[in-house]
Amino acid sequence: MNDQPISISVVMPAYNEEMSIVDAVKQNIETFSSQNLDYEIVIIDDNSTDRSWEIIKELAEKYPEVFCYHHEKNLGPGGAFQTGVTKAKKEYIIFVPFDNPLTIDDLKSYIPRLGICDVVVGVRAERVGYNFFAKVASFLYNRIMIPLLFNIGVSDVNWIQVYRRHYFEDGTLNIGKTKIFFLVELLIQARRNNLIIVEIPSAMNRRLYGIPTCTRFSVMWATFWDAIKFFIKSNKG
Repeated sequence: MNDQPISISVVMPAYNEEMSIVDAVKQNIETFSSQNLDYEIVIIDDNSTDRSWEIIKELAEKYPEVFCYHHEKNLGPGGAFQTGVTKAKKEYIIFVPFDNPLTIDDLKSYIPRLGICDVVVGVRAERVGYNFFAKVASFLYNRIMIPLLFNIGVSDVNWIQVYRRHYFEDGTLNIGKTKIFFLVELLIQARRNNLIIVEIPSAMNRRLYGIPTCTRFSVMWATFWDAIKFFIKSNKG
């Protein structure tokens, strides 16, 4: 029996999250420390215009498991996640947004699949904090548009996901620099490369500060359009 702890990098892209950063990072430290994991928290400040970078640097100085990096130019969630992946050092990488740090119960759903699966996808039972329009858009996107265009067999494509890091190193998975659609791109690549993908139930907590970025019409429109462009590009010729 292998007694080595699971090795995992928690990648957290940040853009103007000054109100959420401290609580979110402390929550993740508490959660991952409780499970005997070999972990690190990698925070990427995507050229925030508030005090996010200052707060992130203070946390990195205080906690040895926290590492921080800064973009001189805003690259969006996909670009920030890509930077986090290149800086990560552990066997697995988990994408965790600042508005939903993991609780111990959340993390316990993922752990049994690590070591068995290549990609673990969290599936939300409820869209907490979404208005009616955002809930409808999410349903259309996750349950109709993405299945029709790409048929990847995943019912929630925009939530917390875990990947084996070496698939980024060997080029099996490549991150697109889109706002949110990069998560779908990764799942499409994983399915086309016959990686083992599993879905697990995942809770969504109400955001304490601000509004969820993905509920903004401009972000939803950009995400839908990115999906269409990717479909057209991938089917050329």
